[in-house]
Amino acid sequence: MDIKNIIDFHLNKIEKKYSSKRIKGNDLINITTSKQLNLFIIKNIYDLWISNFEKNKIEYFDYESPDVVKASEGMMNTLSNNISIDQKDFKSLLESAYNEIINLAINPKEFIKKDLIKSNWYDESKLEKRSKYYIFYKELFQILIKKIKENNEISIKVSEVINYIDEITIDINEDLVKEVSVLIGCEKNELRNKTSKTDENYYSYFSLSKKEIDNLILEATSKSSFEEAASLILKNLKSSYSENFSTKDIRRLLHIIKEKFSLPT
Repeated sequence: MDIKNIIDFHLNKIEKKYSSKRIKGNDLINITTSKQLNLFIIKNIYDLWISNFEKNKIEYFDYESPDVVKASEGMMNTLSNNISIDQKDFKSLLESAYNEIINLAINPKEFIKKDLIKSNWYDESKLEKRSKYYIFYKELFQILIKKIKENNEISIKVSEVINYIDEITIDINEDLVKEVSVLIGCEKNELRNKTSKTDENYYSYFSLSKKEIDNLILEATSKSSFEEAASLILKNLKSSYSENFSTKDIRRLLHIIKEKFSLPT
């Protein structure tokens, strides 16, 4: 059974389970049999709110003011207690959560880096809050928090967080792999076939280390639009490529990145 059919199967079960056509916040924590999947659904709702809030900021206001920060956090807390989702709108949230839990299972380091790069900075409190969405990798977040404390830092840029993660060995969690395999009805060795393939011949296009290129691609695919992602990639190309970025190789790389924007998010 492919992912689309699995999601449709779960949607049918959810529709029968809830007599109301709307799914409430209290329903989400047990909406599927996987607590990790449910937490990713809640995480994505929160991220959508943050993204929408950032997009609608007006330059005339000081959004860093303690009063504004406190008020926005209060609004988010109030909204979180008043979640109401029409079942027909729930599909995209479920699709995104499925895509995420599969990627977390097969490549936890890259997934967590991509998830964290959605924000520009982190402090202890922000990392602690993010860790609540992860059942299997809470220890990683505690390591990151410890590093901030050890360096006497109040907050750090996300690039520093990514560098910290690159220094940490993050093993695949077999319990999570097993849970995801059961969830989507496949063998453990078939999980990688459930995600999109990536052409890695692009390393020669940049005058950067492999790790730096991986983080560059990661940052690009985390941009809010393909245009922003393409601009970042083109800006970092070797001079021989940047002078002729319409070559077949560069167009193939941009096509790979563009495909990521067409996946459920």
